Amino acid sequence: MNKMIMAAVAALCVCGCSQNNDDAIKMITEATFPPYEFLRGQEIVGIDVEICRAIAQKLGKKFQCETVDFDSVIPAVISGKADLAAAGITVTEDRKKNVDFSIPYVTTGIVVVYSKSNPYTGPAQLKGKRIGVQGGTTSETYVLEQLGQEPERSRSPAEAVAALKAGRVDFVIADIDPAKNCVKGENDLAISDFVTSEDYAIAIKKGRPDLLKIIDETIAEIKSDGRLAKWVAEFTAEADSLKNK
Repeated sequence: MNKMIMAAVAALCVCGCSQNNDDAIKMITEATFPPYEFLRGQEIVGIDVEICRAIAQKLGKKFQCETVDFDSVIPAVISGKADLAAAGITVTEDRKKNVDFSIPYVTTGIVVVYSKSNPYTGPAQLKGKRIGVQGGTTSETYVLEQLGQEPERSRSPAEAVAALKAGRVDFVIADIDPAKNCVKGENDLAISDFVTSEDYAIAIKKGRPDLLKIIDETIAEIKSDGRLAKWVAEFTAEADSLKNK
């Protein structure tokens, strides 16, 4: 889920305290991306949340989490309003110019969501079609750069898929996990194989090598001791159950 770097930070919902301080580590995210981050009532939960909570624990600090608009996640760490940006953020060369990234914690990619009445057969089929995406993501970048056209932007993959079902777009491009969640239980929808491969990592403000070292150590630990796999299973199951309600 590659977020383009844009300006203003618009806070929507807070998990924990709303003000950052020296005794706390603040995570910034966008909580419409299950199983990585989503709302359980008013609480922000998900795989990324648990990873960042583990980082705070390793540092011996309190954990804070806030959700903002998609395009505001990286600007929040650049401006110092948050310590960690984690929202299924794809590592890109352009992003590396503005923030430092941790080691990747998952390799994933984007896929095409399509109606079975209009099967997807390959990238050439997308040219000139109405393509729905979540604004500010690698899906948007793919449409702009690889297809050379403007996408139909939505605030979330679920909103883009709703547009597909309503006939307002011909296809949707989205990250594999939210795409799977969106088509679950939808007998008339399907998803393609990977269109691209991407690495997700945690972003922080440049010039914080000590923090980056702790983040990398934590990611290595949660991979090796099974915590990451456990969180993936648990939050994927929870996201699936929410979809079925």
